[in-house]
Amino acid sequence: MSKKTGWEKAAYAEGCRSVGWFWPKSAADEPPDEIQWLRWLNLSWARWFRKINFSYVPLLSYPLACRQFIRGFIQTANININPRLLLLPTTKKVCCILTVMNEEATLQSQLNELVRLPFEEIIVVVNGSTDNSYEIVRNHPCCATIVHFDSALGYDVGRAVGAKLSHSDILLFLDGDMTISVDIMLPFIYEIEKGADVVLNPISSILPNYDQRDSVSNIKQFLNLCLGRKDLNADSLTAVPHALSLRAIERLGAKVLAVPPVAHERAVRYGLSVVSSPVVADVINSNRLRKQNVGEENHVEQLILGDHLEALHELMETSAPRLNFPDLMRQRHFMEERKDDSVQNNLDHPDL
Repeated sequence: MSKKTGWEKAAYAEGCRSVGWFWPKSAADEPPDEIQWLRWLNLSWARWFRKINFSYVPLLSYPLACRQFIRGFIQTANININPRLLLLPTTKKVCCILTVMNEEATLQSQLNELVRLPFEEIIVVVNGSTDNSYEIVRNHPCCATIVHFDSALGYDVGRAVGAKLSHSDILLFLDGDMTISVDIMLPFIYEIEKGADVVLNPISSILPNYDQRDSVSNIKQFLNLCLGRKDLNADSLTAVPHALSLRAIERLGAKVLAVPPVAHERAVRYGLSVVSSPVVADVINSNRLRKQNVGEENHVEQLILGDHLEALHELMETSAPRLNFPDLMRQRHFMEERKDDSVQNNLDHPDL
């Protein structure tokens, strides 16, 4: 099982066996047969995947084993399935939330990737778009739930809207301005399956040296340092993709996702399991350049810096004014004693 050939043979054989006696119901109130087949197919795969207890999602072996499982399944059941389909490593319901504003250049490509996974829900929040973004989503076979706003919601608000509407156990968040392949998405979902509550994009691994970083990367790392999570480096909920468990959504509330650094700070402070994905999605070099996010002190940079200051302010109010940084230079307790002595001297004054 540790070798590629072992994966292939075992996955194909298990796919053949997984068909069993299953056959889609044909009652009028039942969903289309293809949907039922896909659900059973993914359920069978996820059960086998969990049973053999892989310790991680190997990027090279997982898609290969998945395709062999599907091949055995569809040949035994004699059905047609999307040949580019991959399966989710979980029996839980998974929702993908995609925020969109004037993304017609990249949106079609991202939606084409999403149909390769059997998501329970795909929620697309289209806001402030003046191009054909809405029409692209509406006409795409992904069958997404579309939430449309004529006006722009502002950065990250669409994530909160999508999270509030979702009924799934795992929520994966993407933006429509770039294309993330399903091979990259799968490890985020699998980390939630293994018990994490928040899975971050490990962009720290592709950042330059500290002295060459921008102010946004620096303040992300500073927030993690203040939270006692030095291991997260500059990884943050500000960057997509990221995934949250239903437990995290219920604990944090969907509303706070509109300000990602505050959601990040609360997740750590509340004791949720916050980890970084084992695989990085390079959203730095693939991010679409706009006039709002280029140049020194651009609008997006100032917004993100302000969001982190808000998170730091909340952390200071709930922990200590100096956060995790002790004051080793001042003997503050002497000031406290002097203050007490002054009060006592006033009480002993003969005129009182």
